[in-house]
Amino acid sequence: MKKLLSNQKLKKRKKIILVILGVVCLLAVIFPFLLNIYLKHKLPELVNKKTPYQISLQDFDLSLFRGNISANSISIKTKNTNDPAVTQISGNVKSLQIENFGIWNAIFNKSYKVDNIKLIDPNVQVVSGKSQKKKDSTKKKMNFEVENILVSNGNISVKGNDRKDLFNGKNINIKLTEIRQSKDASKMPVAFKEFKIDAHDVLITVNDFYKISADRIDAKNKQLQISAFHLKPIESPALYNAKNVFDLKINQLSAENFTVDQDSLIIDNARFIKPQLTVTSTNKKTVKENPKEVNLKIGIKDLDLQQGSVIVQQKDKTKTASVDNFRVNLKDIVFDKNTVKEKIPFAFSTHNVELDDIYFKVDALQAVSIKKISSDNADIFINDAQFQAIGKSSTKDVFNIKTEKIDILNNTSKFAGQQLQLKLDEINVYSPDIQIIAATHKKPVTQKTQNQPPDLMVNLGALNLINGTFSQQKQGIQKMKVGNFNVRLNSITTNKDVLKESIPFHVKSHLITANTLDIDAGKYYRLKVDQIKNSGKTTHISNFAFLPKYSRDQFNRIIAVEEDLYTIKVKSVDITDKNSAIGGKTSIDLDHIALDGVDCNIYHDLAPPDDNGVRYMFSKKLRDIKFPLFIKQVDIKNSKLTYEEIAEKAQIPGKITFDHFNAKVTGVNSAKMKGKPTLVKVDSDFKFFGDAPTDVHWQFDVANRNDDYAINGTIKNLSVDNANLFVRPYLNVTLDGQIHYLKFDYKGNSQKIGGNFYFKYNDMHVNFMNKNTGKERKLLTAVANIFVKNDSKGEPDHVEVEKERDPNKSFFNTLWQGIMEGLKKYLI
Repeated sequence: MKKLLSNQKLKKRKKIILVILGVVCLLAVIFPFLLNIYLKHKLPELVNKKTPYQISLQDFDLSLFRGNISANSISIKTKNTNDPAVTQISGNVKSLQIENFGIWNAIFNKSYKVDNIKLIDPNVQVVSGKSQKKKDSTKKKMNFEVENILVSNGNISVKGNDRKDLFNGKNINIKLTEIRQSKDASKMPVAFKEFKIDAHDVLITVNDFYKISADRIDAKNKQLQISAFHLKPIESPALYNAKNVFDLKINQLSAENFTVDQDSLIIDNARFIKPQLTVTSTNKKTVKENPKEVNLKIGIKDLDLQQGSVIVQQKDKTKTASVDNFRVNLKDIVFDKNTVKEKIPFAFSTHNVELDDIYFKVDALQAVSIKKISSDNADIFINDAQFQAIGKSSTKDVFNIKTEKIDILNNTSKFAGQQLQLKLDEINVYSPDIQIIAATHKKPVTQKTQNQPPDLMVNLGALNLINGTFSQQKQGIQKMKVGNFNVRLNSITTNKDVLKESIPFHVKSHLITANTLDIDAGKYYRLKVDQIKNSGKTTHISNFAFLPKYSRDQFNRIIAVEEDLYTIKVKSVDITDKNSAIGGKTSIDLDHIALDGVDCNIYHDLAPPDDNGVRYMFSKKLRDIKFPLFIKQVDIKNSKLTYEEIAEKAQIPGKITFDHFNAKVTGVNSAKMKGKPTLVKVDSDFKFFGDAPTDVHWQFDVANRNDDYAINGTIKNLSVDNANLFVRPYLNVTLDGQIHYLKFDYKGNSQKIGGNFYFKYNDMHVNFMNKNTGKERKLLTAVANIFVKNDSKGEPDHVEVEKERDPNKSFFNTLWQGIMEGLKKYLI
């Protein structure tokens, strides 16, 4: 009996368990349907009660097992609230479909993954609420993934809490398939297998400083078309952490066969029609660097920019640079983590560039304008370039430079790391016209701290300046003019070490020619040259002229004290250099100077007030030259020197001529060049007054601070008529008779001159003249000639001469006074 009761109880328990299991299974089967019915009726009510939003929808459907959610005629709006943290949402969606949403994974793991999201006719406006608390950086980020997104005919507007637009778009159609997200910030945030977007009136706020707008975006089948693209800055330039702010407009932007991946963007062809770029400077010298390294590759096989323009301006809208029209074509562009480290952050294989009407403001005084620049791969052509003055300055030189054309040939320059390697075969500059407007009160150059030279390496095959002109003006007066100059420099090289030298480049060889050189040589003179030619170590000058600006009478009226007036002409000058250097360490080391056909006239009028300034000896003048100077030999040939001096109330000027003048000068120096002798020797021969053979030998040591010198000479067969040209003005006498020769052998220094004087003559008669009337004083003449020895027999005895030097007179005046002193002792 007990056993029977026990079996009945067990059967009853099994029955209860089976009933419970059946109920659970039934509930498990019908729960989704019940939940679906519940949510369909209660979800809007729950949202409306528990959130600040009011929602309505139709045809709600939920599959817990399959993770499918759908609804139609969805409408949402924000209730009236004063809470600024609430995001304002209003709008409607015709249809929403979510497929394969892992609901249980979302509930328990907070991981949200969706296969497909479809939005049909969404029309939504969103205004973000203000964030009241900072985000907890330690809080685990939401894991949200969507594989495919489809939006059809959407109108969406998103604003920030400050009511500024973040995103706007009309008639939006989007299809993104196989979306892959990247957690690496240096790469593309998302990638797609299929990418289709069609939208109108699009506006996207990129960040706090830039926004993008477009009339239309159409991307499908790996083709992209954007109309009226505009990258526009939002804030004032001063707020940007950048040196420049960019504003870019493009009428039409297209890309063909593009592929977007997580670490790359590859495009076959890209076209920009009428890109207009405005760059506004923030005037910031330094900005904070972005520490993140780019790990993204962008490749464009063919990039074409047409009808573009660029303007660069200051914060106050003052234009500093512009290009009115440009066309640029680049092939095989690569931008990646390696190229971004270079000075030019991308690489390309070939290019074709045309730029029209280029302008660049160098500073407040100078600007560059160019009519056209074109470049086809390795060659660059520049037309009608000008470097022009746009302002005036009394303390700084300004320039006006223009050229018809510049050819830059076979340019293979590149950046190697941070080093700029300039490599060009040839640069040709045609018809350059260079004008300098000199400052009237130029500030003295202050010694600047030596800056580190740029990391630069230059290899230029040749630089040619062809048929150029040069001029310099100061206060409206032309100071220099050079007509038709040509310059060729071969094998020009430099680097960061050579840049530190006084001449910051090396040249293997050069040829420089110029015609009609005209230089203002100071207050009273102009220097003119018909032609000059320099080819490395040799220089040839034709028809050199050092000419006074004024007539003799005009010159005497403008000088404050008596001064020589020079007129010098030379048919040719040839200079042979040995080892000269120009620049910070100037050193003149010449082998030879040859002057042919010198015609030098020196005029001196004693009527102006005396010049009491000290006249230094030639040795001291050479010694005072600041830089090392050595000229091995100077030759003067086929020349003529004339010295004219007119004394007050003199009837005629005293005149000395040196015809058929030849001289050899050796060892011209400044006593500053190591290893070079300091003794200067002058050996000359000429026809004194055109018919008296004469030779003079003179030497002095530049290093001798006592200015000692030795000079000797012989004048043969001097006619008394010629002698009277100079004797009469100084001694007020004339001579009759015959002069066979006079000789002098003098030594001297800065204090005196002295030595032996020889004079051989016969039938000598002395006539004394009245200083004021110019007539002969007959009584004095008759008495004086009683004591004059008419003839000198045999070799005459010498007279000893000693004459103190007047420090206010020149060396040649001292020499002449020594000769006059000798004549006095013979004749008076």
